[in-house]
Amino acid sequence: MMSRTQPAGAEPVLLDHEADGIQEYDNPTPSWWTATFWGTIAFSALYALYYMVGVGPGLSREYDIELTEHYQAQAARLGDLKPDPPTLSMLMADQRMMQAAKGMFSANCAVCHASDGGGGTGPNLCDDSAINIKSVNDLFGVISQGVVARGMPAWDKRFTDAQRVLLAAYVAHLRGSTPAAPKPPQGNPIAPWDLPAPPPKGE
Repeated sequence: MMSRTQPAGAEPVLLDHEADGIQEYDNPTPSWWTATFWGTIAFSALYALYYMVGVGPGLSREYDIELTEHYQAQAARLGDLKPDPPTLSMLMADQRMMQAAKGMFSANCAVCHASDGGGGTGPNLCDDSAINIKSVNDLFGVISQGVVARGMPAWDKRFTDAQRVLLAAYVAHLRGSTPAAPKPPQGNPIAPWDLPAPPPKGE
């Protein structure tokens, strides 16, 4: 390849230095190659800032998002789910369904209840007290109709029946967990969930 400083058709120019009897042509790297090289360095710096420093979601977070979307697609094919204790118990025992519900909860409910259910604007969902819930059967109704007086929206226009059953199972699943910054109990103490044992796997 000819030097960039030489006219087309000219003889290649040998450089003055020599090593073991070998001389080197004045043959600079093509400009497109140099631009690509520096471009990859610039891209790697932006990549590191986005994924490694914390500006972006991170690869593990992206994996969780994709996994949640996959399980949500599976949940959408569950068909007609009833918000009864046997169904809630079955869903709570299925880690894939809880992963799907966790994505829905994080995107829509965490702003008031915190991502781990510990409470914020809304009440703590992990303790043994509740304001509008007396039994596990009430969860679906509260999620569907909301509590307008306390600022909780109704989700029956946003989610299908099956999705709201899945959310009810997830909220029931949060009870007894340990949030990072739990809000003090509100409302009245409630009895433990009256749920049957989930069916064996494969049924």
